[in-house]
Amino acid sequence: MTVVASRTGFRPAQRLAQIGVSEILKIGAVAQRSQREGRPVIVLGAGEPDFDTPGYIKDAAERAIRAGQTKYTILDGSLELKAAIAEKFRRENDLSYAADEITAGAGAKQVIHNAFMASLSSGDEVILAAPYWTSYADMVRIADGTPVDVLCRQDNGFRLDAADLERTITPRTRWLLLNSPSNPTGAAYSAAQLRPILDVLKRHPHVWLIADDIYEHLIYDGLPFVTAAALEPSLKSRTLTVNGVSKAYAMTGWRVGYGGGPRELIAAMAVVQSQSTTNPSSVSQAAAIAALTGPQDILVERRAAFQRRRDIVVDAL
Repeated sequence: MTVVASRTGFRPAQRLAQIGVSEILKIGAVAQRSQREGRPVIVLGAGEPDFDTPGYIKDAAERAIRAGQTKYTILDGSLELKAAIAEKFRRENDLSYAADEITAGAGAKQVIHNAFMASLSSGDEVILAAPYWTSYADMVRIADGTPVDVLCRQDNGFRLDAADLERTITPRTRWLLLNSPSNPTGAAYSAAQLRPILDVLKRHPHVWLIADDIYEHLIYDGLPFVTAAALEPSLKSRTLTVNGVSKAYAMTGWRVGYGGGPRELIAAMAVVQSQSTTNPSSVSQAAAIAALTGPQDILVERRAAFQRRRDIVVDAL
């Protein structure tokens, strides 16, 4: 008789072999430990505004709680939230999305994760404009894809060069992920700078685009914000435009992100979310509706404050 030795220790999934806890979260943990030890620390890890969530948004959340809005909602966002998101896209980005072309999740991070889980198979490639936010590559890997870095050179303003993108595309390329303004470089694209990249994508119809616009309202020096699907409508049918309330409205802890894209993709992403978190917090959804439909002048005020801070640091350096 063959005796099989029992394995009582934890054995992690093979997919985690090259994946660890987010480097940004590690930096935050070190900073918190230093603060507890009484050391003065300025944390430059997580992209988190130090402003508080505006009062009118908090009030909306409190009203939702007292009104009993504490139940499950539609799994990828209530119809009311989707209507607010659709109006935001129309008002600020000149983009039109129906309710079934919009998804909401527990942060923009979950929206991007859902997209990769819904679309990538083993060996599929995702082009990342480097340097990039640390989680992008690991989200690709955990979805069984292959991240492919394209270095954005300093002499090009840390922006993706269209010729470099063209050379990197292969038959296995599934996505280009472009974050503008960029975390961590701050690089943002004008319409003229973004156009050559979109022209490359037009020549490669098998490549889809994730436009991570989460820093849309943290853009300085009067540079107009531009997003890909609005600049090149022919790419809208293969573009996922991702955004959220975390940065613009100082709502990082509320965990609401959203995206607009082709309904087939949005439906597939809903399947993924249905087996993980289901809907984002109902109370946070109420707060996000207030953020997107309420007074927007606070965005201008806070952007000006951030620009003053940036100028102080840049001048000092």
